[in-house]
Amino acid sequence: MLSGLMSATPAKPSKVSESPSWRTTRPQNSHLPERLDSALALALAQEPRVLHVIRERDVGLFSLLQQVMANIPWALHEKRLPVVDFRDRTAYWMPEGYRGASSVWEYYFEPVVADLPSSAISDFVNTAVEDSYPDQNELGFFATDHAFVSNHFGDHPGLRGVAPSVPYSTGNPDQSLREWTSAILSRFVRPRAYICDKVDSFFDAHMSGNEVIGVHARGTDAVSTRETRAYRQGSLNLERFEDVIEGLLDERPAAKVFVATDAQSSLDRLKTRFGERVIAYDVVRHLDGEAAGSGPTGAIMPAYILAGDGTAAQNGEDAIVEYLLLGRCAHLVHNGAGLATTVLLRNPLVPHTNTHVRA
Repeated sequence: MLSGLMSATPAKPSKVSESPSWRTTRPQNSHLPERLDSALALALAQEPRVLHVIRERDVGLFSLLQQVMANIPWALHEKRLPVVDFRDRTAYWMPEGYRGASSVWEYYFEPVVADLPSSAISDFVNTAVEDSYPDQNELGFFATDHAFVSNHFGDHPGLRGVAPSVPYSTGNPDQSLREWTSAILSRFVRPRAYICDKVDSFFDAHMSGNEVIGVHARGTDAVSTRETRAYRQGSLNLERFEDVIEGLLDERPAAKVFVATDAQSSLDRLKTRFGERVIAYDVVRHLDGEAAGSGPTGAIMPAYILAGDGTAAQNGEDAIVEYLLLGRCAHLVHNGAGLATTVLLRNPLVPHTNTHVRA
């Protein structure tokens, strides 16, 4: 049995299967759609069906999305059906729900498997999870014979070749990984209709018929003094952003610049530099004051979304709209944050420039 598995009453032991489903270093990308569809059909055909319940961590929304993306092929590899249920251990959760949903995932996305929402998880399983919440550094446990529970990001050594490992410390996924993750995201991570409508409306009004350079400039907590992770320190250098954008505009003199950022100061600076070329989706951004705050379990999060008035849930919606719009751009300029990395993972043909130079 692999180390990294945790047990809980009434947990059952588990290990990562050695069956050949995905374990081929990486799946042959030309056959990915068919392999995903076949794996899902096998999991649906199990009698009784076995759930793979994906629970939350106290992290940003796109780290949660990447977690789901990695858990999907892992679940299917084990002939389990992935079900996402994100609750109060993430900052985006609201006690009264949001957009008619009670699980954070379903605020913004359709259930990963059609007709298998978070409400399909039994009360017994939910109680077992709350009694012994999984450690995000461990793979997970069987709450019952027919429900495995995990909140692991998906980069455990035992999952190599089974789950895509996201290069979160660089923000530079290679082409093979992008093709693999694009197949997963396009099939299983489906934004709700109201979000797609917002994306289409903004695109039609401001981007259609134009070549657009996409920019994601992540700041706030990622560049605060509280951020201790070396790969995020010094990650926002707006002078580098300006130099890269200038070079791209020299090649595309008629292009627009779509800017997605969590800091109003970053948007204002780019507007000053590039003028009317700059377009932006109307979102709540950090204006002033403390950049970093603490999530439900103490993890570092942007302070401006933590007011407790629904701002975090709205911020999640806005960020997904921006993520989908960035995926429609001709080139992405970014500083390696989770949102921009997920754009690349979903859109393997979008070229990009990472302004964050790591030592």
